[in-house]
Amino acid sequence: MRTPLHFDLDRVVRSHGWYDLPPWRWDPARRVLDRPLGLSSGRVVHVEVTEAGAGSLALRVTARGRVGAGDAAEVRDAARIFLAIDEDLEPFRARARVVESEGPRPVQRALDRGLGRLLRSPTVFEDAVKTLCTTNCSWALTRAMVTHLVDGLGEEGPGGRTFPTPEAMARRTERFYRERIRSGYRAPFLRTLARDVASGRLELEGWRDPSIPPAELRARILALDGFGPYAAEHLMRLLGRHEGLALDSWTRKKIAGLRGRRRIPSDRVFARWFTPWGEWAGLAMWLEATCDWHDDEPAGA
Repeated sequence: MRTPLHFDLDRVVRSHGWYDLPPWRWDPARRVLDRPLGLSSGRVVHVEVTEAGAGSLALRVTARGRVGAGDAAEVRDAARIFLAIDEDLEPFRARARVVESEGPRPVQRALDRGLGRLLRSPTVFEDAVKTLCTTNCSWALTRAMVTHLVDGLGEEGPGGRTFPTPEAMARRTERFYRERIRSGYRAPFLRTLARDVASGRLELEGWRDPSIPPAELRARILALDGFGPYAAEHLMRLLGRHEGLALDSWTRKKIAGLRGRRRIPSDRVFARWFTPWGEWAGLAMWLEATCDWHDDEPAGA
């Protein structure tokens, strides 16, 4: 599989915390990303992604029985989604040259080092559930909830359990989510989301359509039970829509500190800081906030 210029697998994987949540696994020593993946045929396969020389990736698919052409094509399509391979960052790069024409160029340096693409889930449903599990809690609790979901409702396959399907989650009661998943106030939101998707009342995968106006997409997400401004903008970010900042306590504190503020300013100030970035404001902010997560070696062209 060919990759875009400046693509770096390690930096895409570690772009945010999703790689630390099951069913993802990342082996930094071998630079291998893997997970079980449920296919539309009902089969479960195990997928490994690794580098195969400059500008390309290798996919290894393990299954019980033969992997046909249709299944292989579906895995390739899923990989293009979860690695954001088709996201065009050239307009962002051009914007960075304008915004950072004078003074420090942190975003341009980040882009040149292979940053800018965010690890996603193969489905919008998985991203939405995981986003709900990040609201108003520590990362340890987020990881515990997602682990309980995968262990309790995922389908067993080669390499482990998949992320649960909407149908598997829809069959469970609110009490299950409170007591087994330990999801607290999110319990009814998880149940409703799963039921709406499983019944067909809610079609999330179409939200990847870039022709949907940002304001309309944001309104659709905010209409979901449990999704406030942070969760809506976080999910939009994973859909490749970066207008919103998705501010939470961690990003507010981090950006304020990087900009030499002893006290955390108002959200209006944050918005003003990143207004010059236009539709890329949220991604510019995220690259600034995570600038110390990565070393300074340039990504290969």
